Amino acid sequence: MHLCVEFRPVFLGGIFSSIFAGSSVVVVVQNYYLKAISLAISAQVAWWACVVLACALSLSNIMIVRGRRDWVWVMVVYFGACLVTALPAIRYSPHLFIYAESLFWPLLGLLILNSKRHREMRGKLVELRFRRKRIRKIADRLQKR
Repeated sequence: MHLCVEFRPVFLGGIFSSIFAGSSVVVVVQNYYLKAISLAISAQVAWWACVVLACALSLSNIMIVRGRRDWVWVMVVYFGACLVTALPAIRYSPHLFIYAESLFWPLLGLLILNSKRHREMRGKLVELRFRRKRIRKIADRLQKR
């Protein structure tokens, strides 16, 4: 239980920054890149983008909690894609707050993922995964007897 309380702020910070990064980039794409498309199609594209992004984020965070350290790269690619998508929107003279927000949240997310606290959390979760594996082996041996 101590592990959950200890790392909750950094874990939730990563989740919330990814949610805000994705939603702000979807707004930028819908309002500036897909401006020529009808509103109905644009809304449908935005909805499906949100669904796909939420599934990817959920899966990567579940795998990180399960002790799979390499799944953090899904988050890194996600934040990088948000940045690469939002940066060229300056051409369309977007609203300054929306543009700043679409750059701020991915950068904050990358900062959180690279923080000492997040790396420490991932290390502890990997250690916990190996402990669970050893306990399962011992339980299997005891069941076979």
